[in-house]
Amino acid sequence: MCGFVGMFNHDPSLNNEDQLMRMSHVIRHRGPDESDYIVRDSFCAAFRRLSIIDLDHGSQPYTSPDGRFTAVFNGEIYNYRDLRAPLQKEGIEFFTNSEIEVIVALYRKYGPDFVKMLRGMFAIMIYDGDKKNCFVCRDPFGIKPLYYRETKNGVLFASEMKAFIFDEDMGGFDVDIKSLQNYFTFQYVPEPKTMTGKVQALEAGHYMMLSAKGIEKVVQYEDYRFATPSKESFEAKAEKLRKVLTESVEYHMISDVEVGTFLSSGIDSAIVTAISSRINPGIKALTVGFDVSSYSEIDDASEIAKHLNVEHIKLKGTCEQFRDAFEHVVWSLDSPVADPSTVAIYMIAGEASRYVKTILSGEGADELFGGYKFYLDSKLSGRFENAPAIFKAACRGISAIWPNGVKGKSFFHRAGTKLEDRYVGNAFLFDEKEKKPFLKTFDPNQSYTEVTREIFERTRGEHPMVRMQYCDLMTWLRGDILVKGDRLSMAHSLEVRVPFLDREVWKFASTLAVDDKLREGTTKYILRYAFKDYVNPETFMRPKLGYPVPVRVWLRGELYEWARDIIQNSKADEYIDKQAALKMLEDHRTGKADNYRKLWSILVFITWYRLYIADAEETKKRLLKGEL
Repeated sequence: MCGFVGMFNHDPSLNNEDQLMRMSHVIRHRGPDESDYIVRDSFCAAFRRLSIIDLDHGSQPYTSPDGRFTAVFNGEIYNYRDLRAPLQKEGIEFFTNSEIEVIVALYRKYGPDFVKMLRGMFAIMIYDGDKKNCFVCRDPFGIKPLYYRETKNGVLFASEMKAFIFDEDMGGFDVDIKSLQNYFTFQYVPEPKTMTGKVQALEAGHYMMLSAKGIEKVVQYEDYRFATPSKESFEAKAEKLRKVLTESVEYHMISDVEVGTFLSSGIDSAIVTAISSRINPGIKALTVGFDVSSYSEIDDASEIAKHLNVEHIKLKGTCEQFRDAFEHVVWSLDSPVADPSTVAIYMIAGEASRYVKTILSGEGADELFGGYKFYLDSKLSGRFENAPAIFKAACRGISAIWPNGVKGKSFFHRAGTKLEDRYVGNAFLFDEKEKKPFLKTFDPNQSYTEVTREIFERTRGEHPMVRMQYCDLMTWLRGDILVKGDRLSMAHSLEVRVPFLDREVWKFASTLAVDDKLREGTTKYILRYAFKDYVNPETFMRPKLGYPVPVRVWLRGELYEWARDIIQNSKADEYIDKQAALKMLEDHRTGKADNYRKLWSILVFITWYRLYIADAEETKKRLLKGEL
């Protein structure tokens, strides 16, 4: 796990090494062990290394022995030894035990198609000195980040968007008002957009080719579409799941440093910890919780750890620690992500970095195996997808007059509204009408459905749950889950690996029927069933909590004045109506409404705006002093 910045210019005379090094300094947390840079023709790259594999010989940027290729790579390729073996049989000689050497050898032999062979998480740049072109790619799930900006001189790349704060030609960050409006529905900015219109993310499962003229083409090499359900028996599928997931965890534990696990109270992390503890008995498992009743997973996680006989490290956070971490969390995330669990993840990542360099996480299981509670609703509300228009209108009418908080209201809304008009992924903060009172740049002609329309079009005719899963894979997983996991762990120079998001695990999961995933009133049924003998009985059916954080409670008490100060001192008046935001806060404090998630999105954006735009010069000074 590392980080890099890179330039590919139209003309070698346009190279700016000083700018490259300042941008690299911003992401030094991604690789504190080693740093280096290279300038070749129109290609420049600076690399920050976190040593995980081949500690002595894995330095980058890497240049092939014949001098033709130069490459940088962020991530892990778990099957690199498997891929190296046949190349060695062909007579290709390797001088290190590093992944980057295998990557370049594969690119030399297969060209861009080699990326389909990789089992791992990655962002890669390869310069071909003979052809004077550059190949850039990102892994299929989007586990590893890669941002870019087209300039008048060429194309500029970085592992984290914040590096562009020292991009002198960019003229500073700005706010893309379409992205801002979408942010307040999704709680993140859906890729490939970012909060600034000047920088984009290379989409997951894509690669691009560059020449002296600029970007020649962008190609999607992977699209995670669900396959026709397998006709194998349920028992056969469960046995296959045990095998494929165990193999994935084994691959994800390949490391020259100690590996630990994140352990919550749920089934996903419990399974990963259970498998990894069989491979490495006594593995360290880490849990975070808070000193507010019902907002801590520590006790339940302790039961799991005791059952598995693993070393359990517990962090019990306070409101003060949570508040103090907030600014650095917002800075670390690049574009705003309005998920309160981000602070909890940042805190436990910091604690984990004291013990290990690499850690396994259970992220991705919900999207692949149907883990979100609202997926259950798809089996019932899906029956009404093709109902007559008059029936749907009646359901919408009932939902409109049904009091908020009364059971049944949301069901009538779902039954009366087409899936593609109401579902945008796991999170949903504000609908368009709710944005108008506080969002000064609100555009009534824009809708959040613009983001998901094409996604739903690709899955037309499939089961509602499958369509929801695909939507989450394309939006929520990339924009929220994986951003949190990467940025907040790397802020502490910690590598997070996600065994569920593996090529072979996906290949299996894509063939499951809906009834394999949803059965007996529970989610992820086949996953629970396949590993029921690995975990304690209480964990087998325990519902997902997902890093519960007591923000709802704190905003009515300990964090009320803190939140009020952020809003009152906001420098984002061009975008956010302070009085409307303060009313939202007061309604939450008095119990008139439960606005904590909506408030959190406003607090995050205001703070992001201050750090990245309003006080950008002060932020640069803090960066150079090592304060951020």
